[in-house]
Amino acid sequence: MNNHKSACAFLLFLTAAMLYGVNTLRNATSSARDLARQSQSEAETAEQQAQLAQIQLKTLDAKTSELRLVYGEWKPHFDAHRNSQDAEQRIAEVIREGDVFLISQKFETREIDKGSIISDALIADLIVEDDYSKTLNWLGRLEEAIPSCRIIRCQIQRGDRGNDVHLELQVQIPILES
Repeated sequence: MNNHKSACAFLLFLTAAMLYGVNTLRNATSSARDLARQSQSEAETAEQQAQLAQIQLKTLDAKTSELRLVYGEWKPHFDAHRNSQDAEQRIAEVIREGDVFLISQKFETREIDKGSIISDALIADLIVEDDYSKTLNWLGRLEEAIPSCRIIRCQIQRGDRGNDVHLELQVQIPILES
């Protein structure tokens, strides 16, 4: 009988060990299933957020498409003047090409808006005295040659000789920050 009792005890021990193992596996499976559900819900939330961000991006893209087109058209004109020397040289070229009589020119760099892309501007004070049509045509060519410039002041008066005009011009050319 001693063997019977030992065999029963051994079988009880094996049964208890199997029950403990099955319970441990069940608990591990349950926690893995919960973790999978949680990961799946996080993935679904992230997918919804990605779709929302995609919709917002398309909306922003649609709203700014016209601005980006204008920016693309104007960027080369602003890129041409990275520093004040470039702008001064371009004004000198336009004066030389226009063959107008320049009485005086003065250049000054001013700060427009600190911290923005266009923080500085070259201010050119020009005084030209020449034939009326030649001077006005030159003014038009100046605006064509430097489309990013802004004419701050333009004062036209009668010149000293017959058909001459005296043009006092102040031009602002934006300088892009490098």
